[in-house]
Amino acid sequence: MIVKQKSQKKKNNSVGVVFVHHNDQQNLENSLVSLKETALSLINEIIIVDNISSSFHPQRLKQIFPQVKFIFNRENVGFARANNQALSNLTSDYVLLVNPDTKFLPGALPQLLAVLEDDPQVGAVGPLLSPGRNRWQASFGQKVNLWGELVQKCWRNIIYSRQLGHWREVKEVGWISAACLLARREALLSIQGFDEQFFLYFEDIDLCYRLRQKGWRIMLCPQARVYHWGGTSTSPKANWSRYHYRRSQLYFYQKYNSPGEVKILRFYLGLIVFFLRVRLFLSSSFSSSSSPPEREVIRDWSQLRREKFNHEK
Repeated sequence: MIVKQKSQKKKNNSVGVVFVHHNDQQNLENSLVSLKETALSLINEIIIVDNISSSFHPQRLKQIFPQVKFIFNRENVGFARANNQALSNLTSDYVLLVNPDTKFLPGALPQLLAVLEDDPQVGAVGPLLSPGRNRWQASFGQKVNLWGELVQKCWRNIIYSRQLGHWREVKEVGWISAACLLARREALLSIQGFDEQFFLYFEDIDLCYRLRQKGWRIMLCPQARVYHWGGTSTSPKANWSRYHYRRSQLYFYQKYNSPGEVKILRFYLGLIVFFLRVRLFLSSSFSSSSSPPEREVIRDWSQLRREKFNHEK
């Protein structure tokens, strides 16, 4: 939850940048350089929240942006809570939420800012995200449900991704990715920031849903282009990432979707537990050593399948 600043500062029409960092310093440095090269005059403040990285060198980041400030967590508090920590300390009119594994192309941030300044009802806007090689990521959408995740997402990734590069008009959408999202600070404060029950994944979709419920518009600006490689801070922990993806997915579905969809998702989680047990049985049959880590994974997934969340819809 965001804590509002006690002192009301005069509006400055500038951008405050927030990075949540975890073991991805080289990409973070590169992203800062790209912001400095393409949008230095627009940036008023930068806050980097470090979720207990094993290796982190703040002084190198200070050399790129001397005004950068840091929040050091003693544990990995997750993406949503870390962003809220930074938002509580920002004073800028506009807030740029951005992942370390990004690179801003010339004109990207000014174009995003223009969308917010042109329409006071726009609460957040995002660019087209690309992993390179003229491919474009499915970093936005309308309503998230089983159909969208199982079919439409695949269709966007395979076919739609090449067509996105030809888009030029600003479009209203249901949600945009927080890998790069520019929002009004006023809009974020109106919904108390991110829902901290999301540790990782789906928190940005939930954020956009709640902004729309408050009357704010969510826009995609295709002419703003940002490279995003994705998954660099979570890729070494594939099982950990998959677990948190499904946990956030289950919470999101309980919060917004039908009971039938929640039941289908729980059934799918049950299949995951079943195949994990089969794999453990087969590995135990051919090996005399026990597998405590695998047993812990099965326990965690079994508990997740039955988990119920408290939320206000």
